[in-house]
Amino acid sequence: MIMKRLLLPLIMAICLWSCDDGDIIVSDFSFDEESSLNRCAFEFENSNITVLHIVTESNEAISFRFSENILDNIDNIIQPDVFEIPIDNNNRVNFRRLDGNVDSSTYFCQPVPPSEPTVVEEFVSTSGGSVIFTVVRDSGPDVDTDKDGIPDLQERMPDGNGGFEGDIFDYDKDEDGIPNFLDTDDDNDNVPTIIEIGGTDAPDIALDTDGNDIPNYLDADDDGDGTITRYEDLNAFEEGTADEPVLNPRDDDSDGDSVPNYLDASISESETVDFFRDNEVSRNFNITVVFNNITLRNAGTGDTIRFNSQGFGTFTFGTTNEIIEFRE
Repeated sequence: MIMKRLLLPLIMAICLWSCDDGDIIVSDFSFDEESSLNRCAFEFENSNITVLHIVTESNEAISFRFSENILDNIDNIIQPDVFEIPIDNNNRVNFRRLDGNVDSSTYFCQPVPPSEPTVVEEFVSTSGGSVIFTVVRDSGPDVDTDKDGIPDLQERMPDGNGGFEGDIFDYDKDEDGIPNFLDTDDDNDNVPTIIEIGGTDAPDIALDTDGNDIPNYLDADDDGDGTITRYEDLNAFEEGTADEPVLNPRDDDSDGDSVPNYLDASISESETVDFFRDNEVSRNFNITVVFNNITLRNAGTGDTIRFNSQGFGTFTFGTTNEIIEFRE
């Protein structure tokens, strides 16, 4: 009737039917949670619109257009999980069969799609149901989320045998509410972790100036002189202001021996500096999208397509210069 082709995977994946006579509407458009979604955004009528979309070689296209800001559900959140967008007049799912090839990004990434190729058949979502987004952090043995020179998996709790154990979200050495894998300064001494392990050229996470078996990047008092590193930043208020000091203990060398005070046990002068560097990161997420109780309707024929719980696909999303705030 509407489409005579029969593709078993799609019939098994989603329930499609015609309101007129019960005949199954069949398409060769197959997608699930593993499908790779394209994403684009534009401004329309003072709103920021995001579109997730796929186009197949057979010129069938499905898209989800919505006004919800993805970043609002991720920014400054330690462990993003799930958020849900309702289907209504502002957030719509659209299925189209076209009579020619189309560039997916060009076709969907504008307020009004071009008139060519021609839409042979179109289904648009009715109000009701939702789209569920499951957000998972980028992971792997080499992933270093906070770019501090230490892979995430090595920023878990030490197991006492030279290894690590537990979940990366559970280890927070300085107890500032930011897990080490997201913390650019793991001991809150205002010397970034990447500096305390020797930089990127020859990193050494075992560097331990005072020999107390606590590596510098986890030691609030690196030289063991009784004055915490943060308080050995004697010029903080001279170079800045009372409200916005310049936080850099590395610049303080009272005896001029080219060893900064915070690494020189013979210098223990103190300045109370209870300010901390911004914890700025750029991180990536994999986001899986699932249609939940959504109905699409053909305005011309009244035929409908129903998605009870159907994976749409996955896309990546990243933040840039995101500030993760303390949670003391």
